[in-house]
Amino acid sequence: MLHGKIDLNLFLILVAVYQERSITAAGKKLHLSQPAVSHALSRLRVKYQDPLFVRHGRKMLPTARCQTIMPRVLSSVSELESTLHNIGDFDVHQYQREMKFGFRDILESLFFPELATDLLTNTPNITVNSRQVSRIDMEFALESQELDIVIDVLSPTSADIHHTLICDEHFSLICRKDHPILSDLTLANYIKANHALVSFKDSAVNTVDMALAKHGVARSFALKCEHYFAATSVISRCDMLLTMPNAYARLLKQQMPVEIVPLPFEVPVLPVHMYWHKQAVHDPLNSWMRTKLLNIAKRVIPLPHIASNPLS
Repeated sequence: MLHGKIDLNLFLILVAVYQERSITAAGKKLHLSQPAVSHALSRLRVKYQDPLFVRHGRKMLPTARCQTIMPRVLSSVSELESTLHNIGDFDVHQYQREMKFGFRDILESLFFPELATDLLTNTPNITVNSRQVSRIDMEFALESQELDIVIDVLSPTSADIHHTLICDEHFSLICRKDHPILSDLTLANYIKANHALVSFKDSAVNTVDMALAKHGVARSFALKCEHYFAATSVISRCDMLLTMPNAYARLLKQQMPVEIVPLPFEVPVLPVHMYWHKQAVHDPLNSWMRTKLLNIAKRVIPLPHIASNPLS
């Protein structure tokens, strides 16, 4: 039974800190002061007998206990919020619509095999149109309804854009089978090797190279391109190394003779968020699709930090 003296608003603050990874950002999102958010967290820490979040640089990272409880917290908050909207009679089969996504090719490869198959089998009235969108143009594309949903790394947006964490992207080392580094995986040998780099025109600062800079070292690149598939094809035939998102690396390993191993140094996770415009909050089809994408993410990106269902 829920204790009568528990303030349910504390869970809204917990969700905001979990999504924003920042007490300050959570306060701005909820229109609360930083001390108010800190005080709420202190009360929850007493109740759970756990710090819930630990500071890592400028971010507040969830503890193991926090990661364990958050799926249920997020789901419960979403269920409560759904009671405010008249969506009980929603029937997806009543809609004939093309859903427009802003996905990069790596995300298309991860999400679309399951999504497209499911739609074709169960809801052929819903079709998909996907294209890449720069982070600069993302907000306008959502506002103008050129796109319904965007999934990309965490980026600053206005209050008109809603978003939720869909996963934390972890990085791994990928190389050809029998690569010499597999028998002696050290930071020194990693730096000695030639590397392939996959980057996009509007990419943010490279988190891998920032992590290396903390060790006072840098990689040398023999290849720079825009597609992981092409880079993986190259490194499967030579001694170049490729550092890439773990989920997509596992997918490529099914198609090419490569090995995936942990990096010999720590790289911060890269938060990946799903974005939609405030005008789509109560669009039942958009909400249905957001839920579907979150559920697919749990299956195709089985990583420790998967968001549950905070979709409004």
